[in-house]
Amino acid sequence: MAAAVCAVLLSGVAFAGIDDKVIRFSASGIDRYADGSVVVDGECYALVWSPKGSVFAGFNADGTVVSPNDFLVLAAPLAKDGKCRDSLFQIPAEEYAELEGGEWAVCLVDTRMGNGVPAGVKDGRPLRVNRWGLAQTGVKVEEASTMSSSVQSQKRLAAAGGTRSGASGVRANTLSAVPPDLAPPRITAMEIAEGDVVLAVEGTVPYLSYTIKSGAEPGDLKTDYFADVVDGDGGGEIVLGTVKSVNRRFFRVTRAE
Repeated sequence: MAAAVCAVLLSGVAFAGIDDKVIRFSASGIDRYADGSVVVDGECYALVWSPKGSVFAGFNADGTVVSPNDFLVLAAPLAKDGKCRDSLFQIPAEEYAELEGGEWAVCLVDTRMGNGVPAGVKDGRPLRVNRWGLAQTGVKVEEASTMSSSVQSQKRLAAAGGTRSGASGVRANTLSAVPPDLAPPRITAMEIAEGDVVLAVEGTVPYLSYTIKSGAEPGDLKTDYFADVVDGDGGGEIVLGTVKSVNRRFFRVTRAE
């Protein structure tokens, strides 16, 4: 269904069938990641749907939804100057008929890779989800026939409030879930040289970043704050390193949160 839904910035002109539905959304900002930094331009906001009376259950790290009852309608790179740009989500009438009566919400999604650049979206779905947060719940749906494509009509709707969000300061705090069928990564080689421990790792995925837990005993491994953080590679090997010490004798590769 996501391919049949489009997000249109209000600086342009929206063309909709008379029976289509339109959701308008914006946020006043400033929206932030879990670490407190301001969301970067091109970051993702997602329109989601849940059955009536329920709350959106969240995202898996691969961009899918956790609950089979929820639905990701569309995700798009809408962040600009620390907030969601004023946007239209247009839903064809025949698609909306399957979703009528449910709960709509918009989420801020942290899709950043290790270099801080958003991973982007493909076919309306985030390529990765590190963390997420609800930007607005109780989103309203309007008839497309009430939405004029003229700039003056858009200004009148904005002045009247429309379906725009008054929410500000949204933070992507909630950690995404790891897909339940994902196999753990494998350490295939280890080298100790010049005061460093270097691990070769296979079986990683590009929608997760990885780091090391280490400790003096195998049953007492903790996050190693000297360890590298590296994005996964679905088709090859990654390398992780940390500092050699008497307190780092056992190692496990884990998701970097």
